[in-house]
Order: sequence, then structure tokens, then C-alpha cells
Amino acid sequence: MSRNLFRSFSRMAVSFLAILGSFALLVSPEVVMADNAAPAAAPQTTAPAAPAAPAKKPVATKKKPAVKKKHVKKASYKGPSFEGRVVATDLSASPATLVVSRSLGKKKGTVVFGGDLTSRTVIMKGHKRVKASAIKRGQRVVVHYRKAMGSLAITSVWIR
Repeated sequence: MSRNLFRSFSRMAVSFLAILGSFALLVSPEVVMADNAAPAAAPQTTAPAAPAAPAKKPVATKKKPAVKKKHVKKASYKGPSFEGRVVATDLSASPATLVVSRSLGKKKGTVVFGGDLTSRTVIMKGHKRVKASAIKRGQRVVVHYRKAMGSLAITSVWIR
């Protein structure tokens, strides 16, 4: 038992020393000075200097024109949604309900959507979150919903 304990302790000590030694190499001032040291200056001679070689022009590399990224609007919600005007709200019921209708235009008719407002329903007006009492009759809204337990649960309402 004590032999196994000694072996594991000695392995940990060796690992610790190896880590400590590598850390010391990284932090040592000699390495930092060697990286930042200026090249040694050559001794000056009194002999005349040779004429300087003409400067070489860098070879022009062909650069590809920058490709502009097209702005793609991401769909913020991928589930089913319904857009229309609020017909009725019943916030005192359990669960609270919201009824929205939309006309079919030339087809002469309306589509009515009814769903339950839950505690997780997000109600937004512009970019601000508001309470369910902010939903008034006649307002244009976009309702996102999902099917839950045999009824339609409204996940979010956007007041337009």
C-alpha cells in the first residue's frame, strides 16, 4: 500500500517539476532578451565603402478583388405563424386566450385563429417586451405557435 502511494506521489512530483521547468524556460530573462536584442554593430573601418547596390523593386503580386458578402436576412422563427388583427382576448381565463382573424381578400371570407397564452409566451411591441395587457382589439399582430396537448400554444406575439 505504501509503495503504491510513494509511486503515485513521485510521479506527481516529477510532473510538477517538469511543468515548473518548462515555465521557467518561458519566463527566463535570457530568452526575452535574446528575442528582443538588437544585432551587434560591425566595427567601423576607414576603408571607402563600396557603392550601394541598386534597390530591387518588390515583385507585384496579383491580388484578387475583395468579394463582398451579401447580407442575407436570417429567418428568426421557423415554426408556423399567423398574421392578422386581434378580435378578442380573454386574459382572465385559464389559460388566457387570444383570437386573431384575417380576411381572405377576393375569396370573400375570414380565417380565425385561436390559441392559448402561456407563462412562456413572449409578447413584443417593436423591440421591447410588453405584458399581455398591451394587446388591444384591432391591433395587427403576428402570432407564432406550436401544437401542445391538443391545443395551439402561442409561443410569441409581435404587435405591429
